[in-house]
Amino acid sequence: MKIGEATKVYSAQVNKLYSQKRELTAQKKAFENGEITMTEEQAALLEKSLDRIEFQYQKASEFMEGFGTYKTLLQNAEASKQQSDAMAEKAEEDAKCIEIMRRIAHGDKVPPYDEQKLLNYNAEMYQMAKNLALLADMEKREEHDSLWDDEEENPANEMSPDEIVDNTECSMEMPAEVMASDISIE
Repeated sequence: MKIGEATKVYSAQVNKLYSQKRELTAQKKAFENGEITMTEEQAALLEKSLDRIEFQYQKASEFMEGFGTYKTLLQNAEASKQQSDAMAEKAEEDAKCIEIMRRIAHGDKVPPYDEQKLLNYNAEMYQMAKNLALLADMEKREEHDSLWDDEEENPANEMSPDEIVDNTECSMEMPAEVMASDISIE
């Protein structure tokens, strides 16, 4: 089961327990106020059922708190991973732009795409490189291939940390003793 699905299932379970607890509490209050009548056996069964549901609800709530922490930690880890990936990509782009600047400054020939990347990255660096190129020995010019190998990615297709975590397999299961069962007092 995926974490997103598990969140829905576990939340529904807690809501079901809460509803049962509320219903049994209302029955107990009605009995204590004399609005309904019960035998002592039915009253004892109601009390026992209410205790069991309260226990299950408390355990389920504690589990959901831990599950929420688990999910948040996974989301934070994914966000950190995406951040570090973005920083690594930025550092790689910085290095490429500096290399393009160096090549231009030496009078080397670089593809127009690379020149445009440098200009967009930092116009001052581009202008400085062009000025230094005027002083370079034109007989020693080299021709370079692009540093960008059509590696433009579409960031719109990237998933958010929440989406990634929701689609991750869930390793936590709600304890069996917490699973709600329909309880009614007849």
